[in-house]
Amino acid sequence: MPRLLCGVVLACSVGDVVGAIEDWDAADRSHVLTVDLTREGQNLLPPSPDKPVYYVPVVLGYKERGEIVKHYERRPNEEVILRTLIATLEKQGYRIASKEFPPTLTLSFEWGTVAPSFLDKRVLNTAEMRMIIIGESEWDVNNRYALDEINSLTARHYLLVSAFRYQRTAVQGKEDVLLWRAHSTTSAWGDYLDDVIQPMIKIASHGFGRSVKPAASWFNERTGTVKLGELKVVEEPPTNHQHET
Repeated sequence: MPRLLCGVVLACSVGDVVGAIEDWDAADRSHVLTVDLTREGQNLLPPSPDKPVYYVPVVLGYKERGEIVKHYERRPNEEVILRTLIATLEKQGYRIASKEFPPTLTLSFEWGTVAPSFLDKRVLNTAEMRMIIIGESEWDVNNRYALDEINSLTARHYLLVSAFRYQRTAVQGKEDVLLWRAHSTTSAWGDYLDDVIQPMIKIASHGFGRSVKPAASWFNERTGTVKLGELKVVEEPPTNHQHET
């Protein structure tokens, strides 16, 4: 990955959290979102539905980093994730390019699980885990929940969305120009990735291409469904009343 010049961790105030996770009525799972910006990325204004930007999607898909966590091997449906990402990005002003609307960005999508690799009680992939959680930026994270999540080095589910300056053809020896990278992570313990990926995407979307102060947000990954059956009319049983004349 290219060297990143500065970074931000998305923080949601109480009001922001409610807006970001309005589909969930409780908050019992900690979530950390980091958006790293390069110098080139800082010079760009985030798009909006009225002033969209157009991109070419690159799907890197599912990866397991570090120790392979067999219990969490159940992979989420790729098509569902991509549909959610595309729809969520569109609400933020990011739209898939076409012949009529040529691209200015390339967006890459990667998701999976990162877990510590141990040798004699020592974590060998600390740098990789911190890269997934907060990128290469060195933040003075004073939010207790975010700091605990970052320092715990336990297995985490993650989503990475990276924005590059679009170039029609690759140039040998010349790296792609990274503009920003969003790191959306939550603890892997207790839920499969497909149980939590939808709220992770929705919360992450509020930080695409933007800079906010460090913190952690909360959400509840559990959702309920109600299935209605065929409508039936149930007659009341007759009653035996004696009427006086």
